[in-house]
Amino acid sequence: MKPAALVGALAAGALALAPVQGSPTRRLPLQAPQKLTAGPLLGFVSGRDPNKGVRLARIDPRILRPTGSRSLRLPFADAWAVAQGGRTLALAVHPDPVNEANSLKLVTLPSLRWRPGSVGLGGDVDGLAWISPQQVEALVGKFVCCPATQRVVVVNVKSRRVVRRAPISGTVLHIARSARGLVLLTGPTGAIGPASLVVADARGVRATRLPAIQAGEIPGGGGISQWRLPGLAVDPTGARAYVADPGGQVAEVDLRTLAVSYHEPNAERSLLARLEGWLQPTASAKGDSGLIRQAQWIGNGFLLVTGRNLGDSREQVASDPAGLEVIDTRNWTVDVLAPEADSFSVANGVLLATGARWRGSVNPTGMGLEAYGTNRKRRFALFPGRAVSVDFVANGRAYISASGWKRDHVVELRSGRVIGTSTAESPLLLLGRGNIDDF
Repeated sequence: MKPAALVGALAAGALALAPVQGSPTRRLPLQAPQKLTAGPLLGFVSGRDPNKGVRLARIDPRILRPTGSRSLRLPFADAWAVAQGGRTLALAVHPDPVNEANSLKLVTLPSLRWRPGSVGLGGDVDGLAWISPQQVEALVGKFVCCPATQRVVVVNVKSRRVVRRAPISGTVLHIARSARGLVLLTGPTGAIGPASLVVADARGVRATRLPAIQAGEIPGGGGISQWRLPGLAVDPTGARAYVADPGGQVAEVDLRTLAVSYHEPNAERSLLARLEGWLQPTASAKGDSGLIRQAQWIGNGFLLVTGRNLGDSREQVASDPAGLEVIDTRNWTVDVLAPEADSFSVANGVLLATGARWRGSVNPTGMGLEAYGTNRKRRFALFPGRAVSVDFVANGRAYISASGWKRDHVVELRSGRVIGTSTAESPLLLLGRGNIDDF
């Protein structure tokens, strides 16, 4: 067995057979984002010509298709956010398919009618948030990829004027949403160094450094970069943010005071973390390398963390899953749910996990699709050995894609069976407070 394969087998075996002592047994609150708009379910629907924008239409939740005669033709929309009460939709739009400066426009719901006027935002927008009944903030500027200055722009929607601009120091690496605005994880521009957490709300833009958490990107030639990207999650009800470092440490930040505390969920670092040196960047790196994590708060004290490790393995570009961890922030214990996962989706009552592993130009292998219930027990597994991804989940069904498939496979979550295939492009549903163009 090759060394890299041996490491993966040992790590997977250790995590599967030796769960952390004291792992919590409480049920996971697996609730998908809910519709917060007034009236029927809405979604963005693409037409046959992708260069002619989209329509905002009422969606039949049973078949996920437009219903009724009323819809709104849109230019290209980069971000959206729903006001408290669900009767006003803010959109960051631009007229052409290429990236260009966005404008803020408002739509009255559920009538789907434009409100008069628009406000120029001066650049690409990666996130919108309502910070008061009369104010919308936008994160403006290139996200992750480029050194251009990013800034928060606040618009008074009643006067249709920009009332505040605040630059963001460093480079934004992750975006999350709190109950009062946007929360950003930043790192030094063009380097890997101490991370910062930025809170943008009605109080303005505030930041605190996280000296124990390293984050950032070192750009290389030919578009190749070195990464260290912790995960970011926000508990909006508790007004706390969590930054999950790839090494296992978690920074907890009070969003009101910006007080920071650090936690080590594992008494000892997992085998995967201790052996991460197998995939650390080398001078001969042929592609992006480093450690990338994503995190999500799911409520009742639970945090989900996963990601992937990128780098060279025996002179080949490689990617390995970091595994899916459930962290209980009450007692900082960890349960490794799916050691081969690098991505997850939360449906109502079901946690879907997928993961891929690849070396060089060889087609990736994967764990297929695994579904877990609120009791953390695996309910079903499909497509073993395949690298698949969850395109979206709606109406009790998951739409699964994979390289080489011409159609999405439709999985009924209640039974765990493949009930058909779908070629139709799904609408982008307006669920929750708004979208985030995260990494």
